Amino acid sequence: MLIHMNSVLEIEMALRQLPPQERWEIARWLLEDLQESNPSHAEGKGPDDDGGRTPPLPDYSARRRRIFGSKVLPNMVLVDRMQTCQTQPFCLDYVL
Repeated sequence: MLIHMNSVLEIEMALRQLPPQERWEIARWLLEDLQESNPSHAEGKGPDDDGGRTPPLPDYSARRRRIFGSKVLPNMVLVDRMQTCQTQPFCLDYVL
């Protein structure tokens, strides 16, 4: 029985109605077909496959030192947890 489907949505809905085993068989067949027809696009590209260099990442620690200097800032999450545990009778949060 051959059913003509006009859109990707119709194909997706028909696939979702199939049992999982048959869906996996279709997925394997489709992957093999794509790899045979166009092997360069079927394989995943690594970070160096484009031939270019990786762009330099910003130095966040240098930026922090430039803005704040050598100040040590408190960890506000821990401060809030301590305050929350002091106000609640049964606090199960881990506080350093």
